[in-house]
Amino acid sequence: MKLIRTITLSFIALVAAASAGTYKLPKENPIASIAFPEGWKVEVEDESLDATSADDEIYINIEFNDAESLQGAITESLGYLAKHKVKLDQSTQKKTEAEFKGIKVVNIDWDGEDADGKCKVSLTILAVTPKKTLLMLYWASPEAEKKHAKELGDIQQSITPLAK
Repeated sequence: MKLIRTITLSFIALVAAASAGTYKLPKENPIASIAFPEGWKVEVEDESLDATSADDEIYINIEFNDAESLQGAITESLGYLAKHKVKLDQSTQKKTEAEFKGIKVVNIDWDGEDADGKCKVSLTILAVTPKKTLLMLYWASPEAEKKHAKELGDIQQSITPLAK
């Protein structure tokens, strides 16, 4: 559960919308796949996807990046949160590093506040290869996080590297 909070997600142009299933990113020469439970809404682009729980309480964005463009993508993700008036409590920032299925993972978690009240935010970098990463932005209320704990765990466990 903590790793999925760690693994987290933002997006613009809609290419396709679907419900549940397994998705590969990027569409061309994918480096990883991830599955979402039945009822989740998933919008897929060439190099990213947005997913929301069936009750719209949890938001996950996953974006493919080359290692060279990662810092810019992080800045964009934080800008996305600011645009949606999510205030991060910097004093709660927790950074963790791990390895998951051979993927190096760096996760940064914050407590925050949005228009609906308290929220949990996570920004996760998954270094699938030394030059190819996935950046995940995760945003949810503490209650939604508890309510969807099993689904979030299943999503986390479904992440599978495809590139070496």
